[in-house]
Amino acid sequence: MEKQFTAATEERHWRGVWERLRIGHADPDHPGPAFGMALPPPNITGRLHLGHATNGALQDALARFHRMRGAAVLWVPGTDHAAIATQNVIERQLADEGTSKEAIGRAAFDRRVAAWYGEVQGEILEQLRRLGTTCDWARARFTLDDAYVRVIRRVFRDLFDQGLIYRGPRIVNWCPRCGSAISDEEIDFREHHDTFYVVRYRGADGDEGLTVATARPETIPADVAVGVNPEDPRYRRWVGATVREPLTGRPLPVIADPLVRIDVGTGALKITPGHAADDYEIGRRHGLAVLTVIGLDGRMRTPELPDLDGLTVVAARERAAERLRQSGALLREEPLVHMVGHCDRCGTVIEPLVTPQWWCRMAELAQPAAEAVRGGAITFHPARFAAEYLAWVDGLRDWCVSRQLWLGHRIPVSTCARGHVFAWVEEPARCSVCDSQELSHDPDVLDTWFSSALWPFAILGWPEPTPELQRFYPTSVLSTARGILRLWVARMVMTSLRFTGEIPFRDVLIHATVLAPDGQVMSKSRGNGVDPLAMVERHGADAVRAWAAQVAMGTQDTRFDERRIEGLARFANKLWNMTRLLWDRLPRDPDDRILLPAEPDRGALELADRWIMGRTRQVAELVTEAYVRFDLTAAIDTLYEFAWHELADWYLELAKGRLEEGGAAAAVAGRTLLTTLALLHPIMPFVTDACADRFAGQPETLDLGAWPEPPEHWRDPEAVTAMERCLEVTRALRSALQDASGGAARPSRRGPVASVRLRRGPAVVRTDPGRGYIARMAQVAWADEGPDASPGHALVVGETELTWWPTGPAAGPDRAALAGELERLDLYRTVLAAKLAGPFTARAPALVVERERTKLAEAERRATVLRDTLAAGGDGAPPGRGGSESAR
Repeated sequence: MEKQFTAATEERHWRGVWERLRIGHADPDHPGPAFGMALPPPNITGRLHLGHATNGALQDALARFHRMRGAAVLWVPGTDHAAIATQNVIERQLADEGTSKEAIGRAAFDRRVAAWYGEVQGEILEQLRRLGTTCDWARARFTLDDAYVRVIRRVFRDLFDQGLIYRGPRIVNWCPRCGSAISDEEIDFREHHDTFYVVRYRGADGDEGLTVATARPETIPADVAVGVNPEDPRYRRWVGATVREPLTGRPLPVIADPLVRIDVGTGALKITPGHAADDYEIGRRHGLAVLTVIGLDGRMRTPELPDLDGLTVVAARERAAERLRQSGALLREEPLVHMVGHCDRCGTVIEPLVTPQWWCRMAELAQPAAEAVRGGAITFHPARFAAEYLAWVDGLRDWCVSRQLWLGHRIPVSTCARGHVFAWVEEPARCSVCDSQELSHDPDVLDTWFSSALWPFAILGWPEPTPELQRFYPTSVLSTARGILRLWVARMVMTSLRFTGEIPFRDVLIHATVLAPDGQVMSKSRGNGVDPLAMVERHGADAVRAWAAQVAMGTQDTRFDERRIEGLARFANKLWNMTRLLWDRLPRDPDDRILLPAEPDRGALELADRWIMGRTRQVAELVTEAYVRFDLTAAIDTLYEFAWHELADWYLELAKGRLEEGGAAAAVAGRTLLTTLALLHPIMPFVTDACADRFAGQPETLDLGAWPEPPEHWRDPEAVTAMERCLEVTRALRSALQDASGGAARPSRRGPVASVRLRRGPAVVRTDPGRGYIARMAQVAWADEGPDASPGHALVVGETELTWWPTGPAAGPDRAALAGELERLDLYRTVLAAKLAGPFTARAPALVVERERTKLAEAERRATVLRDTLAAGGDGAPPGRGGSESAR
């Protein structure tokens, strides 16, 4: 075996093995229980980001876990055409080339898009493969596939025929740059520093009238009323009166509406239904007209005010303010800091405009979707997201499903020469009502989220009763980000219940958002994104996957810290070195694989053997339970601590001298390591397969093996308790000796560094093998009394009382070693503190949590000793992070 784990080499090899064995291939006839997932389809707009990597690692861990437990697993991958996002990418490319989509024409644009999809789709799926994901690649789907298009048209036609889809003018979020409506959830709100203009609207008879505060004086020509709150005593006498709009002098009624806030501005609100969503609702309630002064291109349309006509909104705002100043209607100007909506694809300021669009009535779809969550058919993890889901579903307004783009699914609606409007699945040659052949097709395309809402059942072949649909639907789990809880998750529930009669999934996992190191949201514009494949190149896919497991299901968002991935890369190498230790010391077969002896009878086992077998049984139960409840944080943390700080640091150190005998130690070390590797395999598949492959008699990949369930006779609470007493004493002695030597983690010389006298303690520390374990691991010698009648140093550990004396000359601390120790310890403390600050403390057993807190306290105390020692030695010591046996 190589001395180091070479991630790149092993990843290439094991990806080939898994693909050759078709590990992700789903067989509907498999006899095991069904476990299905649909990969949230990434947009075909470039490289994957850290959220895709986190979610991919989380889902792959679940797929491998259930596969190893004997389930029939279907995990369908795919990609989304992402109409508005992809169109923006292509338009930017064309602009860089000095042209535009209009200049090249629709046919050339379509060819350009097809070429982009062909190139990028393969890249995205390959990026997912680099992470080690085992999707059913043969079943990969794309939202522009012919079969998928037919599903979209079928759903649209049925909703249209049922009266749930209609066309009409309503206010929408309009992006002048994209030339399309966008949804509420696709708006990026940014802080703006603007001006609040306080304007006088004089009474009809020329009196003082009302003062109105507005940030948008350019829309005053579209005002149709002034509103006040009916509970505001300042304005009760004005309700029903008339005031004059200050730019053109038009008369406006004063109305009362509870939506007007008393505490905002002056308490009197200009009502502009054509350019504000709240105003539109007020106007609808009061039957007010809708006037529009801003065009679809974002420029003013005010022929009655020629000096504003054709200006941009920003230029018109200043021109309108200047008019108001000159007329004396502008009373004052105040600074205003507020949030303004921008298109999240191109960054343009959104204009609320009234345009004719296609709408889907939501009330009839929303009610069953709410009941599915309230009734427990669908469960959210973390549970708090159920409330967010229900709050949105319960307050749903009709959904604007049309977009004014070149790219996307065309609205499947035609109108004949006689005015008949009908929806269709196959593009028609004649009217379905009157047989007219003079047809015009709707020019709009569907909102991307309309097609995405059908993903879970469309990818399984609906409406045909395919084997996949019958076997794996409803799917088991959806794992996604909270940002699309409303855009996507809720709509999938609605469409699935409407068209299949089933919920689309039983459990919804909302993974944490990974923030930049400074706590900001990662974005291309800020330049603070992290490329997950760069992390894979630097540290290996297993380390990235293990980091994702640690952070994915946390209850809080997490700041990205590359040091955590570095630590997990060291963990992968530690597993390799543990395997290499056995490979070096145990007999091997002709293929150079480790041969393990038969498991010995209980009478041949030492206390340490019984302890590590008992702990392995406990860990297997804890980790299995963690996977079942989707708590990958607990799974990876438990396995990390056990593999490194119990199996490696303690058991293999104690067993080294017995391994070559080929007896109990060899059998126990090999079996407990193999069990640990199998438990880790769903999260860290490359290194665990690479290590398990060094043992004879193992399956070609752990994916083909059974999930580890250590036998009942491994359970040994007495041995676990007894050995823990020995370890407590050993840790305490090590700590005391480190403090006495200035913080050095290990003695610099061979042989005992202290004599120890036992004054009292439990039987396990009074007799062998416990006494022998303590002496060997703490590097001490037991004695009846100390040298030269010295009183020695007292040490109390639980029920154990000791006195110890240093032996031999005291060696001065090695400054470089201390600095390195401190450096490692700081990293260890960072990881441990983050772990204890997250959901681990609420989910893990109390004993495990307390053990971790003790480790942190010990690490902090040792770090203090190390810093003091380095400081006492003068200048020039490098800043450090330290160590304990836990940190090495």
